[in-house]
Amino acid sequence: MSHDNTIHPGGTHRPYRPSNGTEGEIFMAEWCANCELANFDDPEHCCAINLRAMMHRITDPEYPAEWQYSNGGVPQCSAFVRDGAPEPRCDRTLDMFDMSDAEEEE
Repeated sequence: MSHDNTIHPGGTHRPYRPSNGTEGEIFMAEWCANCELANFDDPEHCCAINLRAMMHRITDPEYPAEWQYSNGGVPQCSAFVRDGAPEPRCDRTLDMFDMSDAEEEE
């Protein structure tokens, strides 16, 4: 299957739709899992782009325009905002390399 990686007339990018569930999971792990907008704990402010992508056909007007191919032909989400929060850590797991007392020994 060949992909048209060019920008369409009017400056719009070609919409992206994962070809299967695995590709969709990989895409969402790369984009949604690291996005500030993907606040699934607050239903009033959570991102519904991935839900719209699953509910609508790529030809439907409701299909998210945010999922598109970039100029290089790489799938992207144009609404992506990098999540500045650190990765969650288990509070019951000790650090492998606790360096807090390393400075005291010098």
